[in-house]
Order: sequence, then C-alpha cells, then structure tokens
Amino acid sequence: MVKLSHGKYLSARKYLLHNARDIDKAMFNYLFENGNSHEVLTALKCYQNEDKGFGNALEPDLRCKESSSLATTFALQYLSLIPTDDKLELVSECFEYLQNTFDAKNQGWEIIAIAANDSPRADWWNYNGFQKTWGNPNAEILGYFYEYAKLSDPYLTGLLKTYCFDYLQNTSEQTEMHELFCYIRLFVRLPIELQSEIEPSISKFIENCIVKNPADRNGYCAVPLQIVNSPSSYFYGKYTDVIPNDLDLLINSQNEDGTWGPNWDWGRYEEEWVTAKKEWKGYLTLNNLMTLKAFNRIYLF
Repeated sequence: MVKLSHGKYLSARKYLLHNARDIDKAMFNYLFENGNSHEVLTALKCYQNEDKGFGNALEPDLRCKESSSLATTFALQYLSLIPTDDKLELVSECFEYLQNTFDAKNQGWEIIAIAANDSPRADWWNYNGFQKTWGNPNAEILGYFYEYAKLSDPYLTGLLKTYCFDYLQNTSEQTEMHELFCYIRLFVRLPIELQSEIEPSISKFIENCIVKNPADRNGYCAVPLQIVNSPSSYFYGKYTDVIPNDLDLLINSQNEDGTWGPNWDWGRYEEEWVTAKKEWKGYLTLNNLMTLKAFNRIYLF
C-alpha cells in the first residue's frame, strides 16, 4: 500500500501555510494542527457581503464580488467541516440570504448573479439564468436545510424537497457530474427514510457519471474519490475494488511543489487565471490531504 511520505506531506503543508488563501490555511490548521474554528470563521467572513451571501471569488473560477448561491454553498461546505456551535450564526446568515433570494417561479436559485458577466471568470460561468441542471446548486442547498433543520424554514424546506425529488426522478437527465455532486451532498444529509425514496435514482445517476476504470478517464471527468472521501462514505461499497488504486494514483500525481492543481484552465483572462489557479492549488491540496488522511494514507509524523 502506497502512502504519502512524511517529506511530501511537509511539502504540501509548506505550500498551504505560505501560499494558500487564508480560508484554506485556517482550515488546514483546524483539521491537521489543532487550530481553532474561530480562525476559519474569521477567514470565511472576508468573502461575505452585506446581503449576508457570499461572493468575492470564494469559488476561484468566479471572480465577481457579488453574492451568489454558488459561492454561498461553497461557504456552507467549509462550515460543514466545523462541528462546533460557533458557526451557527454564520449558517443563519447564509440561510437569510437564501430565503431572500429564493425564486418561487423556478423553485430555486440562480447559480450565479447576472453581474458575473462584468468580471473575469471561467467561460462556464457566463450568466444564463436558470440552467438545465436545476439540481446544481439547488439540491445541495436543500441538503444544508436538513443539516441545520433548526435554523431553516420548514415551509421552504418542504416546498423544495417536493420539487427536488420530483425533478431528480422525472426531469433530470442524470448525466451532469456537478449536478450529481449536489445531489450527493443532499443525499448524505437526508434522514434515512428520505434517502430510501431517492436511492435508486441516485445510484443510476452515479452509474451514469462516475468513470470507474482509470483507463476510461479522459481529462475532466467524475471519479470515485469525488463521492467517496473516506471509508465511512455512504457509497464506499460501490468502489472498494478501485479505491486503493485510485488512492495510489492520487499520491503519485502530487506536484514537485507539494500541491495538486486543477486539470482545467480558462483559456482567457490570463492574468486573473494565474491567481485563480494558485487558489485552486491550495483548495485542492487541502481536500486531497483530507481524503488521504481519512484513508490512513499519509505519514503525518
């Protein structure tokens, strides 16, 4: 079994502490070095706007300062990693923003603001209103309403749940990987009785999107470790035969500077892409270290 050597772990650590964004540095300290949650919350608040939503390039490919449901779900992803009550005020503010921007006609949220078109961005973040893959990010948002049920509006949660389940089972083409990831984030936060309602559809969605065989992977595609980040992950059993090799591949793909970087680029806004790429390297390196730690694949000491 291959493990990330202590020296290579230290290279990743050095990059995170000296080159990553403050939010990823604070999260690394919290998860790996007994840091405190206050530092994470302080760093995260730097991306928050007066409307309580998040923007300001928290998602590095979207550079606009304006709030969006996309960036707000990014904030909630960070908050889910902190099992302490001091985050709840910030969660409540995220929900306030989401409740104020809910589009009843379309039963959800536009993924980005129209103002995104005025800022540097990846070409997939051109504003086009409600996209065909409604579940991104709306299914994920519903997941947070269940995760923090005491803070969410029961009426809105119920309304969204009905539409979300119906869309998955009757409308979604179940072929777009980012929509799958949003439904996975919902699924793992649902009560067991609700999981059972949509598990057949989720399983079909997974089969359609996840490329199990490394030989069949070509560039930007969905792989098992993106939905199985620990041995306790719900869908781990589907991939026990390939996860060990995928972890080996992950370890062996580390860059010389200790990082893992994006396997995509914008093809425009070259100056801003340099900044975004550096931010992604910190984010991806942190997430890969989290996965390797969960599978006991790092020599931390």
